[in-house]
Amino acid sequence: MDNRITILEFLRVFDCIRSSGKQLDSKYQLGEMVAWHDYDGYTCWLNYRDVTVTLMFHGSLKIEYDKTSNYEDFIKRCLAMLETEPSP
Repeated sequence: MDNRITILEFLRVFDCIRSSGKQLDSKYQLGEMVAWHDYDGYTCWLNYRDVTVTLMFHGSLKIEYDKTSNYEDFIKRCLAMLETEPSP
């Protein structure tokens, strides 16, 4: 797992997209970043191009991507969001 960003920070990114992004049906979009969750909120997803991060109940994390360059861009975007959002 990439140690530049923690599960808690991914959840902060999710919240930033949800609170600042545009709601499209059951998903939220902020720029090219998309966030959504299942019906009970126990599983959340972040998506950017071919990158999908699954955040599961009990702190499990799954990161899937095809192109490393897209993953690097995704991480940069997440870190930029974290810099502009106040810490909890």
